[in-house]
Amino acid sequence: MTILAKKGIAVGNVTIQKTLLEHTQDVLNASFSLFGKEHEPKHLGEKWLSFFKIHETEFFNFSQNLKAAIVFHDIGKSNDQFQKALQGNAPQSLRHEFLGGWILSQELCRKFIESQGIDFHIIRASVMGHHLKLKKGILNSSDYDNPLIKILANGVQDILDLFSSEFNSKESCLLNHAIPQRINIKEEKIALDFDSIEKELRRSFPAQEPQKLRLLRAVRTALILADAAGSGLAREMNQSVDVPMTRWIDNAFDKNNLLSKEKIEYDVIAPRCTQIETTGEKKPFLFSEFQLASSTLPDRTCLLAPCGSGKTLAAWKWGSGVASRHPISRFIFLYPTRATATEGFRDYVSWAPETDGTLLHGTSNYELQGMFDNPDPRSEKEFLTNDRLFAVGLWQKRLFSATVDQFLGFMRHDYRSSCLLPLLADSAVVFDEIHSFDQTLFSALLGFLREFNVPALCMTASLPINRLDQLREAGLKIFPESIASFPDLKEKASAMRYRVKQCKKEEALEEALKAYKNGEKVLWVVNTVKRCQEIAMELQESFAENLLCYHSRFRLKDRQKWHKKLIEKFRDPEPMIAITTQVCEMSLDLSASLLISEFAPVTSLIQRMGRCNRYLEICEGGRILLYPPAKNLPYSKEDIEIAEAFVRNINNKTINQEDLQSLLEEFSPQNREMEKLLPFLNSDAFAFTFGGGIRDGDVYTVSAILESNINNYWNLRKQFQPIDGLILPAPQNCVERGNGLPSYLYIAKGRYVESLGLLV
Repeated sequence: MTILAKKGIAVGNVTIQKTLLEHTQDVLNASFSLFGKEHEPKHLGEKWLSFFKIHETEFFNFSQNLKAAIVFHDIGKSNDQFQKALQGNAPQSLRHEFLGGWILSQELCRKFIESQGIDFHIIRASVMGHHLKLKKGILNSSDYDNPLIKILANGVQDILDLFSSEFNSKESCLLNHAIPQRINIKEEKIALDFDSIEKELRRSFPAQEPQKLRLLRAVRTALILADAAGSGLAREMNQSVDVPMTRWIDNAFDKNNLLSKEKIEYDVIAPRCTQIETTGEKKPFLFSEFQLASSTLPDRTCLLAPCGSGKTLAAWKWGSGVASRHPISRFIFLYPTRATATEGFRDYVSWAPETDGTLLHGTSNYELQGMFDNPDPRSEKEFLTNDRLFAVGLWQKRLFSATVDQFLGFMRHDYRSSCLLPLLADSAVVFDEIHSFDQTLFSALLGFLREFNVPALCMTASLPINRLDQLREAGLKIFPESIASFPDLKEKASAMRYRVKQCKKEEALEEALKAYKNGEKVLWVVNTVKRCQEIAMELQESFAENLLCYHSRFRLKDRQKWHKKLIEKFRDPEPMIAITTQVCEMSLDLSASLLISEFAPVTSLIQRMGRCNRYLEICEGGRILLYPPAKNLPYSKEDIEIAEAFVRNINNKTINQEDLQSLLEEFSPQNREMEKLLPFLNSDAFAFTFGGGIRDGDVYTVSAILESNINNYWNLRKQFQPIDGLILPAPQNCVERGNGLPSYLYIAKGRYVESLGLLV
């Protein structure tokens, strides 16, 4: 009987099938192209060990363990249930990788593997975990209605023989001596076998042996990558991929195609500077002293500089400096939100050749459609990747603007993010707006900085002292230690930027009207969508043309439109009033002469203030009006009480950003922030994808579409077009299930107004 690894693929009138042995050889070849062979490491192989903090002398050990894990990774597919499932929808009582782990654990088979001088525990854990479904209670998800599994001897023997061949073993392991040919998962012996396997998975990788843990992580993830490439590239050969798999991989990780300082300067920094020169005051662009100094900063730095000081260009200068000192192939700029990642792509990455640059987040394909209009030279570029290759299709890109979740999701065993690790391992990476990272995301950042070796720059305008201390402990140098070293930064930080006053909401409303009549730009920030909509409706009749309501509860296509219009309106000379929520703290690069805000956590207030008099265009200082919210939510009572004390301290004063940083230290939590657990860094061999990502869970909102958009949704699906533009976040208590919709998508109840969003 022919043992298959995959379902057949129709190419024209022919169905192409891959046998288990053929697929295993594809994955081996992908691995050799990615990482190299035992005594011939490829560029990525060297970077891979460095990334996981494994000494270069361990490459032989790594490659031997990886080769063994690949040979055995699909051995469990050689059973009657899996083969029947490939022909239809037959049930499987046990996942193939778990059965594979059980086969390897049989005494003679285990001894055969161990006789080759490789680490059996790493091999088995990698095999059982390569689909990221391995968690405690392996048999709990089994189908006991179909307990009998027949192991197909010829397929298993083929794999055992391949192992002997790859390791030049004079010995062989004969199946009829090593492995039972039928098992019943209801039998007590099988339950005991898996109990024993689980105990070893828990105990074989203690925290006291960090190098063994690192080797497991490196081998298991490398197996995932080789399997993804060996499956996807082999599947797409002569369809969406027109070169052999090994050549495609070689092109993606070619050591002769490194990212040079000159390439970053020429492709991104220079055109961005030209763009800056042709907008605004239209004067020659000059780098500031601190931006120039950024190119010489250490590989691990936290850049702390005022709003509007040019941190992003400084970060690109840092990247060019890293590229001049180290062989890197990629520069990755990570943002906390889709909107900021999109703006980062628009302003910087999009100037690069389309073969190099890309935007990566949950709705990036939709955002890229029609992003640039003629005569913009970027309008003719095609930045989309080969969707049929999934994450592997991104391997040939070199410059990224992405959300941090896309690249750090591997810390919770996210499969797509795991497939991006070869890019991260061979890069310099920037983490922007780190003040906005919640507890889970900041824990992921700290874990990444401690456990992985890659040049990293963190950036923000302000950060609580306890978090700064944690970054120092993780090996980051704070730059600048003193802004006095840079007169340009000192001038901006010490400029009297804000005139602050505490008031009542009614007074704020009066001042907003006066400012508008005086031709000013007004930004009003509240803490909830509902209050944002209420204020907008209150003002809408008087200022229909020059008032915008902007928050998160719009359909993406409407939010995209209002975001663009808001930026344009703030650049126009006409007066303007924008009512927004927390979304303005990061995704809006604009400057108001009057900022009105409800009390919020101190870090949030400082970020909101950064949207007032951003470019020091008002010599006497922009006006800030602060008032207490009607309700504390979504913040805690303690957050608002601290904010109230902070506001009392600055009330009726003209202040600068130096003052704000000092006050932030005074009003920030002094206690060390508790770090969240990250499954990828656990001291065991389990590997299971946990839903919810790497952020604190949002249990209040879900993805939804309007009932009026249902027909449009299905039409887009039939045409294989993105449906992202129709989706909006809606409160859980305002949605219902819809027939035929995917499990993550609901129907939103409530009235939708294009200018106000979902009203609930």
